Amino acid sequence: MKRDRIIFLFFIALAVFQQADSLAWAEDPNATMEKGVAALETGRADEAIEIFSRLIGASPQSIFYYYRGIGYSFKNKDGLAVQDYNKAISIDGNEASYYLKRGLSLLRNGQFQEALADFTTSLRLDPAIPGAYGYRARAYFILGKKSEAMDDLRKAIAANPNVPAVYRLRGDILAAAGNYEGAIQDYSKAIELRESDATAYNNRGIALANLGKTKEALDDLNRAMELATNRQQSTGGSGLPGSPW
Repeated sequence: MKRDRIIFLFFIALAVFQQADSLAWAEDPNATMEKGVAALETGRADEAIEIFSRLIGASPQSIFYYYRGIGYSFKNKDGLAVQDYNKAISIDGNEASYYLKRGLSLLRNGQFQEALADFTTSLRLDPAIPGAYGYRARAYFILGKKSEAMDDLRKAIAANPNVPAVYRLRGDILAAAGNYEGAIQDYSKAIELRESDATAYNNRGIALANLGKTKEALDDLNRAMELATNRQQSTGGSGLPGSPW
């Protein structure tokens, strides 16, 4: 009997603790959300996912699904990210950033037409949303719509002339059209803005080789290999978390 009473009291205490824990989260969700955002900003994706999962359990708001989706994206789990962005959009379908982030995950998943539609929706909701023209240009380029891609790249550069990936993409389009001189100018601009851009060095090297500038091409290709090796050693992979570039 005494043993049964101890077990009963244990479960009562556990229930009280769980209720108090739930109330603590419910009482100050903004402070908890700030902790989750800080975790994302410092690369602690697992911690952020756990925080936003708990917030969703207490109060399933669109913003919590959105931030958890970003966490999944950082972990290269874009399928799960899309599911969370879908949920966020089903709750609030008028937030441009939700479509932008879903578009990025769809782009990385190879769902280019769907990504294009999301980038277009994000721009309709907020024509000044950062990055959307550049990302949509990427989708257009992959889909073979080079004219539309160039038009979006002009808008992207007008909005922010300091994004190296935009110049690199325009260089790719110019190179594909045989305009190697123009491509080299854009790759050089990308390198000026981010000296560690291995892909820009690689692509500029190829463009130089096509112009018969063998020595300069080899210099760029060797530099690209060096940068790519250093990046792989420091990050354990290639590319940037959550980036389609």
